[in-house]
Amino acid sequence: MTLYEKYCGLDMDFSRLSLERGDTEGGYFCDPVGAEVIGWAGVDGIHCCFVEGFGDMVFSVSPMNSRGHYVHPLARSFEDFLRLVLACGGVDAIEQAWMWNRGEFDAFLETYPPNAEQRAVLDGLAQALSLMPMDDPYGYIKEVQASFDGGELRFSEEYYELTGEEEPATPPERPEWKVYYEGGFWDRGGQGRPGTEIPVGRAFSWQGSLCHVPAVYACGKGLVVDLCVEIDPARMGAFWEKWGPRLREGRKLTPEEREQQSVDNPMNLDFEIRSVVNGREIRAQRGRGFGWTPPGCVPNWLESETMPERQYDEGLWLLERYGLSTDRCWMFWRQSFPWATRREPAVRTLSLVLEARPKPVPGPRFTVSGPGDRVELANPVTGQIHTLRVVAYEAQEVDMSDLPDSEGWDYPTHCTFMTYTVEPELSREALSVQDVEHGDRPRPKPLDTTGGADGSAACSIGIIGGSDGPTSILVACGRGWLDSDPPQLRSACSALRFAPPESIQWRTVFREPAPDGVTVELLP
Repeated sequence: MTLYEKYCGLDMDFSRLSLERGDTEGGYFCDPVGAEVIGWAGVDGIHCCFVEGFGDMVFSVSPMNSRGHYVHPLARSFEDFLRLVLACGGVDAIEQAWMWNRGEFDAFLETYPPNAEQRAVLDGLAQALSLMPMDDPYGYIKEVQASFDGGELRFSEEYYELTGEEEPATPPERPEWKVYYEGGFWDRGGQGRPGTEIPVGRAFSWQGSLCHVPAVYACGKGLVVDLCVEIDPARMGAFWEKWGPRLREGRKLTPEEREQQSVDNPMNLDFEIRSVVNGREIRAQRGRGFGWTPPGCVPNWLESETMPERQYDEGLWLLERYGLSTDRCWMFWRQSFPWATRREPAVRTLSLVLEARPKPVPGPRFTVSGPGDRVELANPVTGQIHTLRVVAYEAQEVDMSDLPDSEGWDYPTHCTFMTYTVEPELSREALSVQDVEHGDRPRPKPLDTTGGADGSAACSIGIIGGSDGPTSILVACGRGWLDSDPPQLRSACSALRFAPPESIQWRTVFREPAPDGVTVELLP
């Protein structure tokens, strides 16, 4: 599991650090092509993101900035980005550092130190991911920004029309092939010594696809493995035949449909991966990837949306580099593993261990009114009938006064907390209960003085996960008495709303047992 995946799995309120969870697509004219949003500041559309082709380098996007200052690099890797956050108490100072001198930067940190709630999140983040704050955050940010060539970024046609900048007539020249431990497939900001290529040329079967490992790379910090998953175009065609019309209609998918779409997608590589180097097992640290399809595999009206021209060209280059067929669909994945020894070892033996994650299977929806209610649930995986019994059911209100810009924005505060049992019992991994709705978005207060910020750009609050188990913001109101409950007692929390709902519709998600994993010998 990569560091970013571990971060996404943490049950913490990152909105207190101006990293509110929400839509991963920015949707702004100034978002670089291939941007994947990490978190939102909650004001002026400011967000942090990865950009396809730049590894796990982290960028900030601020749509309200002046021309030429919409996008700035913040960190060479997601790990460095989190260390900056720990050092600065959040994203605010990091995002604005480009326009400050050191004195202004230090003055901001001194004037706005983390409050108690922010400090709790920072401490929890550092402990959960074993990270230390960056020693010199200002110096690091300035060095990253001074060494970055902004001309490498590409934008949409709308961007060039609005800014008047000249759109590049041709894609950038292919850089020299170099593989860095912390980089993606085309990392322009690679640091340290490029990896030494070790040819492998191994192929194996994985869940109906043929996986190729053309080469691995020995870098100073660890091993980099390129995994190229070959997918039958007929499988991709069947996927688009099923889901393409629904997307073309513009109809919003239900939560069950989104889960099923993810399960159906042949390019969804939902696995845990480990390496064994010289007999020592190493867990993955970071990974990045992208999909590629040949012309004609995707419906014409979807081609420009699913794969930008630059991504197509770079995928074609990768296929040429490794001598792979251009008539097949591909999912490319680059995975890094830190060395298990203090010094870089000579790689004598190498194997990969792949384990699939359990697949979600949508179950019945239901509503309840209070303690004592019982619901019969048919398990779509086994066919067995389970009885859900409500033990406690209460409306709660969450204090949002400390959230960023709480004076200019209204945040939903009402939720419903349910505890229940299931008989016959199931593991927590085999069944979860979630609110069907996503909850309400933040909205500007009537007397808004923030410059007319558009409430539609704000994202749903991520502090209530909606899945089994209370989230961190509910610890104070629920966790104390849960500690003494018997193991079979389970819990679920609804999404946040502005007003207490008359009723909550809950949905169930069962999970199929994961198939057996595989061990693949790569070297010798």
